[in-house]
Amino acid sequence: MYALIHNSQLILGPIQFNYRLINSDLEELDIESRVSPRDYENVPIELDSATETFLLPVVEIIPPYDPRFQGVGNFEWNIIREDNIPVRIEMSYSINDRSLEQIKEEYRRQVVPIRKEKENTTIEIELNGSNVLVSTSREDRLSFVSKLMASPGTHNFKFIDGTWLEISTTELEYIISQIDLKVQEAFNWEYQKLQEIDACATGEEVYNVVLREPEQVEKSNALPTSN
Repeated sequence: MYALIHNSQLILGPIQFNYRLINSDLEELDIESRVSPRDYENVPIELDSATETFLLPVVEIIPPYDPRFQGVGNFEWNIIREDNIPVRIEMSYSINDRSLEQIKEEYRRQVVPIRKEKENTTIEIELNGSNVLVSTSREDRLSFVSKLMASPGTHNFKFIDGTWLEISTTELEYIISQIDLKVQEAFNWEYQKLQEIDACATGEEVYNVVLREPEQVEKSNALPTSN
């Protein structure tokens, strides 16, 4: 990280080395010197002695902290000199405690992506004595619904595991119902987890809400046979 100082003031930084941005600021300061794309190798660089304009390396000082309950705040900066010549900038950051609501809000944001993972999965269904895998993605569900509405009757259908089966309208409806059950299960899970998070009285309780359970084999009930 680098910083540009001018008249003992911090003008730019901390930033990654960006010679165009640095040169733009030098131009605005009416400093004639410019830096080249490889001048990061030469830092610290004195750009103008009269105005004490320097490009300096930055050392960030961040105390240890627990990111679950704390965050990095603003910094205070100091010019470190050797023989009265600026050689680097030290930026010391404060650590701030996060409020319970901030902790909850960040944890809530993790719930929806996990629900989407649960919603877009595969389930195992028994049809005509065979176990087949069915995707529960919205696209595949719409494909099943479209097939049901456009052409009721039997269909030769290839499932995602490569199995071919002739399925009836009743079986097609059953597949859609099983997908709907799985998707609703995912939304029920999301609602439950948000309720658990909202009910927490401390940050520790929030992080004790389990969002990722051990993986389990997903399998629906078999289609009941007709009499």
